[in-house]
Amino acid sequence: MSESPDASIPKEDDVWKYIKEHPRLIGLPVSDKRGLDLLNALGDVAEMLDKDPKMAKKMLTMIATMIVAAVTGNGNETVEELLVAEAMHKFDIEAKEILNERPE
Repeated sequence: MSESPDASIPKEDDVWKYIKEHPRLIGLPVSDKRGLDLLNALGDVAEMLDKDPKMAKKMLTMIATMIVAAVTGNGNETVEELLVAEAMHKFDIEAKEILNERPE
């Protein structure tokens, strides 16, 4: 197999920059009202890998869950469940911050 002389593998940063500048290149309808911007979701995972690998793994699992839900027709329910889980996670973080505040 021969390779075109013009073909090159873009730098990693260039790919993610391009994806951020061109949202919704690959969209997947998940529910009646929501879709998944697949490439930007993967970009978010790529950014999180260095910061928090465990969270990156959770994010990747959420993406896979959304894709499975979309193809099995369970998108509406899955989106609602993920939104509730996200809201509870945000609440937990905010509650911990409030409880950890010390009076001056």
